[in-house]
Amino acid sequence: MYQKDDYNSEEFRAELNKCTLFQLKYPRGGHYNDGYELLGKLLFNDSKALMEGLNSIGAEYFLHKEKPESWTPPPFYLEGHQYWIEYNSFFECFGYKTHICIGTGTSDFSIEFNLRTTSWYDVLLEDVKRVVAFEKVLISRGVLSSIKA
Repeated sequence: MYQKDDYNSEEFRAELNKCTLFQLKYPRGGHYNDGYELLGKLLFNDSKALMEGLNSIGAEYFLHKEKPESWTPPPFYLEGHQYWIEYNSFFECFGYKTHICIGTGTSDFSIEFNLRTTSWYDVLLEDVKRVVAFEKVLISRGVLSSIKA
């Protein structure tokens, strides 16, 4: 079992301040299974940059020229063709287990990361330390250089 951390403790806040991409998202209220989240969102200028970002993190995806039976984000245009993207939302990125959500809206080409491992309702100090280390890997691999983070 885990022990809930105090979000206002000096140690928690100091570690959270090291984050450049990830932010603590507070419960929005009124939503089923609503809880604290530690999310990092990479924003890209266009669909081509999004595809380059997905390739750089080793995401598993497949582009469809026709709408597939399964759920996908909204279609987008890449090199003049319309595509729907199907992807594995749970995968290991540079040694870190993560859940991603891909945005393909006209103004929101993005990859959102959630590295939470212990609790679906709370963010622990170990989660914050993990994302700080993950951000360092993203920087060392050049992933953060082509985004609007």
